[in-house]
Amino acid sequence: MPNVSHDTLHGFLPGRPKALNRALDLLDLGIPPGVTTETLATDASSAPKMFTRQMDSVLRVVRPDGRDPFILLVEAQTGIETKKETSWPYYVAYLRDRYKLEVVLLVLCVDTATAAWAARPLRTGLGRPTQVTVPHVLGPANVPRVSRIQDASADLDFAAFCLWIHSNDPDIEGILTVMGEALAQDTDREARDDLAGLIEDGLGSEHARKIWRNLMETLFTPRRGTIVGDARLAGQEEGLKEGREEGRMAGMAERLLRLMERRGFPMTEETRQRVVTCTDMPLLDLWFDRAIDATTLDEIFARPSATDRVPAPAQSPEHTAVPSQEPRNPGPSAD
Repeated sequence: MPNVSHDTLHGFLPGRPKALNRALDLLDLGIPPGVTTETLATDASSAPKMFTRQMDSVLRVVRPDGRDPFILLVEAQTGIETKKETSWPYYVAYLRDRYKLEVVLLVLCVDTATAAWAARPLRTGLGRPTQVTVPHVLGPANVPRVSRIQDASADLDFAAFCLWIHSNDPDIEGILTVMGEALAQDTDREARDDLAGLIEDGLGSEHARKIWRNLMETLFTPRRGTIVGDARLAGQEEGLKEGREEGRMAGMAERLLRLMERRGFPMTEETRQRVVTCTDMPLLDLWFDRAIDATTLDEIFARPSATDRVPAPAQSPEHTAVPSQEPRNPGPSAD
């Protein structure tokens, strides 16, 4: 299923011929270094278009001597999709017919199970196969795991590609740390910031993304004045703000639950969920005030009336605007 990490994985190599050449070396195709590439259309829909057939990345690859160009179809697989067993043979036949060049299907996989599935020959026909499609696959088993800073520094683009392929490795923190240390040594701050952002985009696991964000904050600060740097810094500031607000709400919800328990209210799972999932800080404050004297849950959770004083959210000293006195999300009445 296409997503940011999927699109980053298949779209990264086409714009980086040196890293692409190293990836092709892993397939033992005998392609000499120094290839040039041309990005081609990825729409494989037939006319009239009854439905869309969209390939991932398609390149026309030319060797340094200009001879024997070929078509490289790059497909990213972050999991097993049985529909690709019919799509891939179609794509290969379509590209062969359209460009009259040899077609190489390269499937990029981030786990060994998907890689093993993708490497199987795809046959169609009765008796002797009419067509056989055998994808080339790059996955954790045949892509190097970059574990030394000097190796990552020697080719940051290829190291980033290897990192994504090994993003499900049990030691992903160690792999990310090596990449972060190598990237921090790069003197081209703009290129470094751009690659750092792409690395985060290419990580499919939120766990890995959190590790990477922490490393970036520890090792270097993205440079202001670049699109990626400004966006990342703005995101960090917004994230800190959101984190503080979430922390305040979680703390109030915990205090409210403790107060209700001490006062002997029946604490069902439904009641607990109503409190902990509330994202309206003024409403949590109101519930807390009511819980001090209320005798029933209905009194605590009753819809706020015109006479209720809904506490305003706490503000930092630099904020002086008068907050609204109306709750944002009072929630349904318990009546």
